[in-house]
Amino acid sequence: MYKSKHDPNKKIPFSALSEKGPNIGLLRADCDPKKYLRARSSQSKNKQVLAPIDANKIPKFSYNDVAKKPKLPAKGEKPIMGLKTEKNFITANAVESILRVPSLPVEKTPDYLVKADYGKVPDYLKDVKEEIKKENEMIDDFVKSQMFEHEDAPEMCVQMPEEEREYLVEKLKDKWDAVNKKYQVLTMHTMFEGHRKDAKEQFEKQLNALESDLMKLSCKGPVMVANE
Repeated sequence: MYKSKHDPNKKIPFSALSEKGPNIGLLRADCDPKKYLRARSSQSKNKQVLAPIDANKIPKFSYNDVAKKPKLPAKGEKPIMGLKTEKNFITANAVESILRVPSLPVEKTPDYLVKADYGKVPDYLKDVKEEIKKENEMIDDFVKSQMFEHEDAPEMCVQMPEEEREYLVEKLKDKWDAVNKKYQVLTMHTMFEGHRKDAKEQFEKQLNALESDLMKLSCKGPVMVANE
């Protein structure tokens, strides 16, 4: 059982509550009300003593010190009518316009849509297209040169027909889908035993080989096949 290190019978320091008895919550017996300070009892200890205030010397409040609002017009008072002026407003406006300091021009935010080349293809894109066109021409020239070399020796290779190439691409895609389906089912297992690990590696090799064949048949230009 837990026991506190403090003495329960010891008086609580700086507390005005009784520790025991029926008067729990009231003042302790050693708190004597006669020991409380009375009014101005501490003035004898201080050097500066406040002098009594004479009520007759306090200035009285007077309404004359407060600014009053103008009175309302009388009931029979009428406004002054028919006032005229000899000022020439045309001449006064002309003089004010001449003597007025010109205002600074307001800086407007630039409108990027108002341009000479807005909506046109930038020049640097034209240069990029020219470079791409030159590279494609170089590739075509290289392929043609390779074909001319093989034309000298027709017994080495022949060009694959386009129909046959498309047929092979479709069959390779179907085979890749079938192998990938088996591979996905096998990879769902969290624990791989010896035969499952070998099958997984075999499927990965087949998928890599099929992807390589598809890239060769899908390349740009004619497909050359070795002549047996």
